[in-house]
Amino acid sequence: MEAFNQLILEYPQFMYGGAGATVFMAGGALIYKIATRKKPTHVNVNCWFCNQDSVVPYGNRNCWDCPNCEQYNGFQENGDYNKPIPAQFSEHLNHGVSAGVPLPETPKTLQWVNCQMLLCKKCNNNQSVKIKQLASFIPREDENYDEEIEVYKHHVEQTYKLCRPCQTAVEYYIKHQNRQLRAVLFSHQLRRSRDCDKAFVKSSYSFGTPVGVILLRVMAFLTCAFLVATALYGSGDQTASAGAPQTLSGGIIPPKPAPSNKSTPKNGSSEAGQVFQDLLELLPEEAVENAKLVWQYGRNHQMAVVSIGLLTCITGVCLGGPVRLRRIDAVASVLWFLVLCLYLVERYLKADVSSWLDTVKLGTTSLCCLVGFAAAVATRKSMGPRRARGRRSESEQ
Repeated sequence: MEAFNQLILEYPQFMYGGAGATVFMAGGALIYKIATRKKPTHVNVNCWFCNQDSVVPYGNRNCWDCPNCEQYNGFQENGDYNKPIPAQFSEHLNHGVSAGVPLPETPKTLQWVNCQMLLCKKCNNNQSVKIKQLASFIPREDENYDEEIEVYKHHVEQTYKLCRPCQTAVEYYIKHQNRQLRAVLFSHQLRRSRDCDKAFVKSSYSFGTPVGVILLRVMAFLTCAFLVATALYGSGDQTASAGAPQTLSGGIIPPKPAPSNKSTPKNGSSEAGQVFQDLLELLPEEAVENAKLVWQYGRNHQMAVVSIGLLTCITGVCLGGPVRLRRIDAVASVLWFLVLCLYLVERYLKADVSSWLDTVKLGTTSLCCLVGFAAAVATRKSMGPRRARGRRSESEQ
């Protein structure tokens, strides 16, 4: 172990090479994970015609036939079909298919009546005449077909109006249908929201943070705590060196002034130092020596320590992915970058560094340490999905 430490002290480029290799391996693992990410083989789709869910291959998510109503689902951005359908032009290719709700699921209160039960004989005949006239309509100009058919339809409606009793019966029946359909729609939305809640709860229980991401966050916090400790210990060393006795010419050391009662050290600080010394004596001498070497090496290469901390924080964010990204992770990354900038300023300004820069550096590093600790121990709270609310119909508004 001592030979290894001596080798590191004599050849520090080995440590830089090891750090570079570690970064290269972490980046390669991240790129490999992104490149070999599995794509879904199947996907759930919803039919535009019958509103039924189906499972189709992932490549056919925009070109598939519904197994319930046998309708083709594949559309362009403008709403048209994305391929020609021969059944739209050839009648013999079509056959009747019912995509209604099965009989056991149909509510008993949802009842439909024939128009002959609502209208009188005269109004019923007028409805047949209206349908025949609209079907036999020929426009004067094909380009203005929509405008002409609307005008002609309004004319036919005014010509064959419903009588007053039939009009009242139709309006009452339409309101009755609206109430029934509103109840069915609300129950469907409620059932769908419950299914979404159950699916979200299952996915939230299966969703967890990988152990590697947690270890990287803890490592970033420990790195920042090491920087704070070295900053505080360094200021203590400066204070101790300032208070050391100065040697005069000729090797004469002036006598120390007698301490007054106000400068007498407190018993609490001496006891705390004695307890710390006792704790150090309990540890093996080899472990203490290795810890001192690591401590001294970290103090002499603080830029490398800051770079490792920033790289560890960013690697944890990248491995966590956008789903596990939190605001506190972004704040920690920004603080690490700010700490790196402060250390760069201190390194390249080799002249007398003002005390305010040391204060700002210590405060920023301490804040980064607190944020890193919160990011390491905080857990992500699952946010419940929003429930769907039934819309009110135009008659109620």
